[in-house]
Amino acid sequence: MKAYVVTIDSEIMDADGMAGVVSQLRDEVLAHGGRHLVRGGAISVYGGDLAPARVTVVEFDSPEQAKALLESERFTELRRQRGQFVKANTFVVEGV
Repeated sequence: MKAYVVTIDSEIMDADGMAGVVSQLRDEVLAHGGRHLVRGGAISVYGGDLAPARVTVVEFDSPEQAKALLESERFTELRRQRGQFVKANTFVVEGV
């Protein structure tokens, strides 16, 4: 079963600082077999109260593969660094 790691950035406090970490995060995602389906881009909200500044969706072949990325030391450290520049929520969704 496929799994998707979704990150919703609600507030970007330092875009330049974030950019320095994003490329390293991308490399880690690729090294763990992830495929970016959405990475940034224009957002159109059609309902609800959520007003995301940025959305990222990464597809993995299995939930275990997604979990391995999210629990890896390097990715955890990079997410901590990124957290200095952006407020975000990340979750895993299993799907088709």
